Amino acid sequence: MSELNQEQQQEQVRIDLAAMFRLTARFGWDDTVWNHITARVPGSDHHFYMHRFGLHYTEVCASNLIKVDEEGTVIEGPSDVNTAGFIIHSAVHLNHPDSKFVFHAHPPSAIAATAFEEIPFLVQDSSMLYGKVGYHDWEGLSVDPDERFRIAERLQGNSCLVMRNHGFLTVGSTAGECFMNMYYLIRMCEVALAVTASDQKLVNGAPELWAKASEQYAAFPPGKYEWPALKRLLDKADASYQH
Repeated sequence: MSELNQEQQQEQVRIDLAAMFRLTARFGWDDTVWNHITARVPGSDHHFYMHRFGLHYTEVCASNLIKVDEEGTVIEGPSDVNTAGFIIHSAVHLNHPDSKFVFHAHPPSAIAATAFEEIPFLVQDSSMLYGKVGYHDWEGLSVDPDERFRIAERLQGNSCLVMRNHGFLTVGSTAGECFMNMYYLIRMCEVALAVTASDQKLVNGAPELWAKASEQYAAFPPGKYEWPALKRLLDKADASYQH
């Protein structure tokens, strides 16, 4: 994106963020108007885009995203901000500058796994996230600004955060990386729920094998190949997210 000027970069980020919302709805991970996905505004330190509170994910498009600052003040758009959304996402945007996109979700198929003390790695797909999943204990609704420090600390060095008894958080330097981190985290949790419910004896791979597979996956970084294909899928179905 470096060859684009700042205005063009901002527009591209808006389009990619809107695409994440639409894809979240298509994958069934949305929760009516709740949860949040944000992106750092190119050219700024702490400003970020988020969706207008009250919009369904299928209604989000590049032009109706709002812009907020590090204090939660709306710079562009309606002033009503989802407080929990600001707290959770500002924790990342203020403390982890390389995480340009932040995705928080309560996917129905996997949220039960947030009640596990730790989610097991059981299948090959999960190894992509081996050593990259942190845990944050539930503190009630995320409306306390002090929780930001603890979220940022638990995320340190990870691309995914399981918010126990709550939901999931993923980050990425690009929209595709952030989205696919959520995809694989949800998949990992769905597998864990299905396998543990089977009451069958588990076969766990050795830690060194999971680490090896994680290194092998470095040749296929999340989002590099999937994101262009996912956007083509959206363009064929409904390209209105771009406007």
